[in-house]
Amino acid sequence: MKNEPFPFQLGNQPVYLLPEKGVFFPEKHTLVIADVHLGKTEHFRKAGIFIPSNAGTLEDYERLTRLINKYQPVRIIFLGDLFHSTINSSWQYFLHFAQQHATIQLILIKGNHDVLPSKLYSDANLIVHPTHLEENGVIFSHGPLTNIPPDKINVAGHIHPGTTLIGSAKQKLTLPCFHYEHPLLLLPAFGSLTGVYRIPKNRAKQFVVASQKIVEV
Repeated sequence: MKNEPFPFQLGNQPVYLLPEKGVFFPEKHTLVIADVHLGKTEHFRKAGIFIPSNAGTLEDYERLTRLINKYQPVRIIFLGDLFHSTINSSWQYFLHFAQQHATIQLILIKGNHDVLPSKLYSDANLIVHPTHLEENGVIFSHGPLTNIPPDKINVAGHIHPGTTLIGSAKQKLTLPCFHYEHPLLLLPAFGSLTGVYRIPKNRAKQFVVASQKIVEV
């Protein structure tokens, strides 16, 4: 069925991999998403690249709102690159979103694109962690960490992982995926205007986001 969560055991914690390209931790009522890249449309337009105003932005907010309505999280952890660049008009959308969901704790693990002044994050009620957040044996970070202790799990973004499917007629299609190779779980990019970086499966587990459902390959 479409938009059904995919149950997965992450260490000793049950989680759901979501076709909307996020992870839900039911025991903590926590939604985790990576690489939203808000403001990327305006960034392109300022650079002289024609792209319709709000392309991708409204779709991302609608998808995020559906997740909130469905799972009722008490926290949302953004794994970096929440906003794509310097301040532009798209930031007002996020301020409005934060005001609409003032009862949800919003947490940002800073990524390389998160370069806005600290006051703006404070105005949006974002709790900011500069490098990572660790709790219950899980380390949330923007990019994958090195030297992860064997009893810990790293949940990260930044890479925009994807995998290539090959059809019976040898046609190829690269789609976003969750990539898990202990102790690392890589999340696909949440933002609609982000690309994907193909990662070979090798010994990892990969879960493709395809036609609004999760498929293990």
